[in-house]
Amino acid sequence: MLFVSPRATQSRRTGSRSGKHPARPPGQQMKFAPRAALRHDGSMPRALENRSLDRGLTILDALSVHGASSLQDLHARTGLAKTTIRRLLSTLIQRKIVRRSLSDQLYRANISLPVRNSIRFAQSEGVLVDCAVPHMIELTRTVGWSCDLHLFERTRSRIVESTRPISPFFQYERQIDLEVPVFASAGGLAVLSTWPDRAVLDLIEEIGDDPAWGLRRLGIGRSKLLAMLKQARALGYAVRASQYSGLSALANSLHALGRPVFRGERAIGALVILWPKGFRAPEAFAKVHLASFKQAAAAISADLTRLERG
Repeated sequence: MLFVSPRATQSRRTGSRSGKHPARPPGQQMKFAPRAALRHDGSMPRALENRSLDRGLTILDALSVHGASSLQDLHARTGLAKTTIRRLLSTLIQRKIVRRSLSDQLYRANISLPVRNSIRFAQSEGVLVDCAVPHMIELTRTVGWSCDLHLFERTRSRIVESTRPISPFFQYERQIDLEVPVFASAGGLAVLSTWPDRAVLDLIEEIGDDPAWGLRRLGIGRSKLLAMLKQARALGYAVRASQYSGLSALANSLHALGRPVFRGERAIGALVILWPKGFRAPEAFAKVHLASFKQAAAAISADLTRLERG
């Protein structure tokens, strides 16, 4: 006679196969997984989509508030895991919403969030950098010397990218977001050389005796400035003013040539090539490298104009 234990009999009656899981009390409904977790189309559940969107906006907000940031900076400011930040940054970079600068490897936003209008991160800056970087790298590989990309901001010229880290010829120095005067820097003079003299004189009046950006601080008179611009138009490039000593010992040891870059008919910035003063004078340097320099600036302008018209 087969003996069946009372425990096994109870297990069969309650529907538990192993006897380890307690039976569901009478009248209790079976719980199902949320609908979002049961989607069969392969797409991400809506809750996860919203969470990724929120985290992406958190990163953008941190970049808008604090500016250029490293991965560690973003981790400290957002509290997100570094693996999550890397994944989201990869998507944001692919969509041209964020960029990673060649010069210092920091992340920067290409757009401004509506609540951050006072932060100086415009989409046009990101477009300029994206168009310019391939041609800047090619120029540095061709001539060896590094180049900076300037964004013209009326009273000043701001360096937004540089190939200094990949040039073999002199010490790297971080330059991103450095502001230099338009009346003395090669980048600023290159842009002003595309303006009529009357517009330049109006800008002089607008800036006045500003202690940082005015002509008096630079020791340059109006007639001297107009003569430098006339020479730049004739030569096809602008040279850093001899009166300008730069903002560091390294900057003061360099010569610089500038060529304007255009979006449509308007110069929005400049490509600037740099080399040590002891190597060659600007005229001698230009004889060797001007053709490649012009070609790179023209290629950047062509790409910018194509995007604007396309």
